[in-house]
Amino acid sequence: MLLEFGAENFCSFKEGFEISFQKSKNSTEDIANIIAVKGANASGKTNVIKTLAFLSDFTTDSFSNLKPDENIYISSFFRNEEPIILYAVFLEDKVEYRYELILTNKKIISESIWKKEKRETLIIKRDETSITTTKEYNELKNINLNRKNASIISTAKQYGITNIDTIYNLFDSIITNVHYFGKIDNRDMFLNTNDVSKIYFENEEYLNIITTFLQKADTGISKIEILERKNEETGILMYFPIFYYSGNKNFLMFEEQSSGIQSLYLQLHHYISILGMSGVLALDEFDINLHPDLLPMLLAFFENKELNPKNAQLILTTHNDNIMDRLGKYRTVLVNKEDNESFLYRLDEIPGDIIRNDRPISPIYNANKIGGKPRLKA
Repeated sequence: MLLEFGAENFCSFKEGFEISFQKSKNSTEDIANIIAVKGANASGKTNVIKTLAFLSDFTTDSFSNLKPDENIYISSFFRNEEPIILYAVFLEDKVEYRYELILTNKKIISESIWKKEKRETLIIKRDETSITTTKEYNELKNINLNRKNASIISTAKQYGITNIDTIYNLFDSIITNVHYFGKIDNRDMFLNTNDVSKIYFENEEYLNIITTFLQKADTGISKIEILERKNEETGILMYFPIFYYSGNKNFLMFEEQSSGIQSLYLQLHHYISILGMSGVLALDEFDINLHPDLLPMLLAFFENKELNPKNAQLILTTHNDNIMDRLGKYRTVLVNKEDNESFLYRLDEIPGDIIRNDRPISPIYNANKIGGKPRLKA
């Protein structure tokens, strides 16, 4: 599980931020499965998700995705030349792993990995091209660190070193719809109709879950059938869904569906698969094209212990006030911007008793008493 993450001098966050999934830093007993990030347009919400997106991509794929002399796709606050700092803390099998990365867009300055069972121990330390490790990770000393734009985790994977797989897999189990250039279009992030349909075709359980979800969502859909056809020119198998209505008497093709149903069809397999891998789903504007009444059903994937026995997590940005009321002060983060610099805080960090568990948060938020709202000019 993801315990916390943060960044400094990253995109619009100059002084830095941290987001914790823990109710208290001194306890790992009460870890949130959902964190919602709210704020005005251009406040920096997307950059919060970008932090996880960058860490996931860089730690797992920087060796293969970047050429040896290529710059790293990362931005400091208004492109200043000071180093960027990013970190993430995970809990895996009752062991905490903390990863910290200090870099510029030209090179890695340092990477550090701590492991905490009874006490925290620095197990891997990389300073540009030199490395020190504990005995357990001595094999890492044999790899070439001349690639100043490639993470040691990604490099170790390329060299076939397996004792770092636990840490690699923690970052590899993050799925997001954001990359360096911003939000990824749903058609790109959630694969295309053919690829998603193939997943449902090969996994009957997934197909049953999405069918049940769309039935409960009052879409009128009674059944979904995935058809397999071979392209006569290329010989490639193609997959496409048929949506049945009225007791299977009528049907529509995917292209005839509303944007909401298309969006759900394409993205639900990620919700389902993340539950199976105990990963983190990080979504910017997760509610776009969806009716507000459907959002509690999506949140329920992570709140329901029967649906989420492995404690998968969701972090999302949204403009929907009802989500804030549902999640409460420990699971809601507000982002503000002053003088073009972003800063954020979890609602339980606001002093006093303006936010209470026995009253909704949205009226206080809409009265602009706790921040996170745009200051519109006449």
